[in-house]
Amino acid sequence: MTDNLSPAARLKQHFSFRVINQVRQVIDLWRQLPAQHWSAERMMDFTLAVEKLVRFAQRFEAARHEKLARQLLSTLAHIAVGHSPDSAQLESLNQTIIALSKTALRHTDDKNADTLIPEKKPVYIALSNTDHALTMAEQMQYFGLRPELQRTAHDFAQALERRHPAAVVLDLDFAGPGQGLELAQSLQQSRENPLPVLFTYRETPPTLEQRLATLRNGGLGIYEEMDVQSVIGHLENLLDSTPDVPFKILIIDDSRAQATHTANVLNKAGMVTQVANDPLLVLDVLSGFTPDLILMDMYMPGCNGMELAKVIRQQREYINLPIIYLSGEEDRERQLAAMAEGGDDFLTKPVDSGHLLTTLRNRVSRARQLQNLIACDSLTGLLNHTHLLGALQDAMRKNEDVPISFVMVDIDHFKQVNDRYGHPAGDLVIRNLSLFLRQSLRKSDPIGRYGGEEFAIILLDATAQQARQIMDDIRLNFANLIHDGQSLRVTFSCGIAEWSGQSISELVAASDQALYRAKRNGRNQVQTAEQGE
Repeated sequence: MTDNLSPAARLKQHFSFRVINQVRQVIDLWRQLPAQHWSAERMMDFTLAVEKLVRFAQRFEAARHEKLARQLLSTLAHIAVGHSPDSAQLESLNQTIIALSKTALRHTDDKNADTLIPEKKPVYIALSNTDHALTMAEQMQYFGLRPELQRTAHDFAQALERRHPAAVVLDLDFAGPGQGLELAQSLQQSRENPLPVLFTYRETPPTLEQRLATLRNGGLGIYEEMDVQSVIGHLENLLDSTPDVPFKILIIDDSRAQATHTANVLNKAGMVTQVANDPLLVLDVLSGFTPDLILMDMYMPGCNGMELAKVIRQQREYINLPIIYLSGEEDRERQLAAMAEGGDDFLTKPVDSGHLLTTLRNRVSRARQLQNLIACDSLTGLLNHTHLLGALQDAMRKNEDVPISFVMVDIDHFKQVNDRYGHPAGDLVIRNLSLFLRQSLRKSDPIGRYGGEEFAIILLDATAQQARQIMDDIRLNFANLIHDGQSLRVTFSCGIAEWSGQSISELVAASDQALYRAKRNGRNQVQTAEQGE
């Protein structure tokens, strides 16, 4: 394909590879910094990598990459050598890194933008049934994965010598009964960090002993061999390289020295903090900071921790917000009484930094999982109707200067799918489309299940015409997907409206009218809203 490019185009492509590779190096170094305690050496490596990105971006004329890289350098310049960033600097760096991670795939890129992105590591597929392996590989390709089939144990061993994969899908009985598990064991013995493995089985589900054995040999899940979409969904989550949003911790302590010390410990671990020394101002701080967790002293002037926890819990929006007491109180009865009044845990000062960080990470991770369950549709894992419209409102408020397109998608002839193949098949089609949309779009584009077989998408920084091209490409690829492992293929229709200052209800109505026109004109097509809709 590159043979047909002009010398100037080949040079441009060469530098685009270097820019994207450098972006990935910057992100990888960023992820390592908290574990390395922001050491001067690692901070220097990170700074040099960012400076290199600036040079590449200038040469390639990648203005957005250059702008974000310079923002990183500006923040880094204010961090003293040998020190970790404070909370404001940490939040600024995190936001810029997340923005940088989204620059590899932009709606404003041309059709051949994917040629600028270096290939992903492969996913090795080692199944005893070759037909099933071929079906799985074909479906993976539609989801943007790069499968490589391994037909024998010898092929598998040779492939590992050439290149380590991103993950392995391995039949428990590959190359013979129980041999897949033995292969995984030998594979992991020579590795310092276990290689992610998803195991599969045919017919008889594995016993608990087999499940434990897979777990001990890098297994992250076990799936029935024909449950291809569940395997792909797990891989999609596993290989997601988007940087995590940092944990936000509100520290409430009247002791400035203690609060500052705690904030420094959390900042070094990559957490963003806000300190409130006056407990009577906490509600104001909460509304502006929106923390993932509150770390609170028990005894403070004006009110004690138990009273403050009760007041916080009286606010509907903070009912599920984790509250952990960090206090010198050693009386067990009083600790339990405090937890009964709205607290989730109690840590006694002085607390080991490792203990503190592990407790906070576990609590916040579970709280975020719970929030996702509340906000997301149970079948697809996408945003539900209410939270999608909330995301649209947020997008309108925060992105007044960039185009926003609202997209509605409806599965064609869905009732016929349910009537002919059964409701389980219909549910599978819905799950597949949700996974396909997640894999095909940027992580920053909110996707929701609008109701039944309808989906809605908010495409940020995309005009209606750009959105049309994006959705048309997805539509064409989705039509090739086999949903039952045999012959079931499904299409969808799509309506798009670009926001031009109208209300949410008007924007949704315009998109819905465009969808209705796509249905009326024969389905399996994308339509944009016309003037006056």
